[in-house]
Amino acid sequence: MRFAITEQQQLVQDSALHWLRENYGFHQRASGVHREGGHPQAWQAFAELGWLALPLAEDVGGLEGEALTVGLLAQALGAHLVVEPYVAQVALALRALDRCATPAQRAAWLPALVAGHERLAWAHAEPGDATPFAPRACTAMRQGEGWMLRGMKQAVRGAGGAAHWLVSASGGDGGPLLLRVPAGLPGVRVDAYETSDGALAADLYFDTAWVPTESLVGEQGASAALDEVLAFGMVAACWQATGTMQAALAQTRRYTADRQQFGQALAQFQVVQHRIAEMAVLCTEAQAACELAAMRLELARGEVLHAVAAAVRSKVVRAAGFVARECVQLHGAMGVCEELPIAASFRCLLAFEAEDGSADTHARWLGRHALDSQRHTHSQTLGEH
Repeated sequence: MRFAITEQQQLVQDSALHWLRENYGFHQRASGVHREGGHPQAWQAFAELGWLALPLAEDVGGLEGEALTVGLLAQALGAHLVVEPYVAQVALALRALDRCATPAQRAAWLPALVAGHERLAWAHAEPGDATPFAPRACTAMRQGEGWMLRGMKQAVRGAGGAAHWLVSASGGDGGPLLLRVPAGLPGVRVDAYETSDGALAADLYFDTAWVPTESLVGEQGASAALDEVLAFGMVAACWQATGTMQAALAQTRRYTADRQQFGQALAQFQVVQHRIAEMAVLCTEAQAACELAAMRLELARGEVLHAVAAAVRSKVVRAAGFVARECVQLHGAMGVCEELPIAASFRCLLAFEAEDGSADTHARWLGRHALDSQRHTHSQTLGEH
């Protein structure tokens, strides 16, 4: 598949790779591991480079970055194993605020976030989630001049370092809504923990947590805008995982070329060559899937958004799992040593696998969606049925 990026997209990619290469090496990365929100200096640099504004509209200081532009940046972040929660707090939380909030809310809330002075954590995942598009079990009911939140959110990245949480919930009529909840709100229990990929996250338990009416982001029932944001974030996460996969493959190629066994480099053994070739094919397929998803996302609406996100995630998750395990296998015991980036790459890809639903779940949904659409009955290949 021939694919070309624009001059602006090339500039974003090149500048990101250059900054990360100069300022975010593997040993420099260690200063942000298991630190709330990552390293604060790195986040401020992201703001100065315009990365926090990339997926937002121009009227709030954004750069109107499309899915492909954000994906190229996320891929660079993945290649350098960045622990700062860019996808969760920018591609999801900030974009959701930009897409769903009223003009007054956007003008009041977004500038401080774009400047890096405050952070907004994305609180959407729940126990037993098969897919992010499923209705939320967390509820928000009208009570007086506000909303009463009940339920749980899990794996909220950077929750402890955020000024507010953007919480998704089901309203009284079952429609989705978003609430901007201040961190430290009474009636909320926060269980913080370290994640396997070097970040920090928290589970949030809402038990009679009340927020005022103005905490409602936009209007209730903004399901179309929320679906677009969810698909956008899932595609961005796949781009980030693809960057990690490609970097892990490059490291494994170098290691097997240098490591001597039985009088020759590991890369000279045919079985090793076959494994590396298979990983290279999967990395290429994952890259192509991300590119296709980014292009389709711009025009997708309704269930097509879900289909685009499910297709790319199903492909990339399978590829990521294989590449992660094979890279560690070819490194041997060195593959689990903290001194080499390959162990961190392995953990990042495992964390990616565990989020947003399994590959099998998304593949099953795609199959049902294809059958329900009846499009196969008009296939030129299969003929009319």
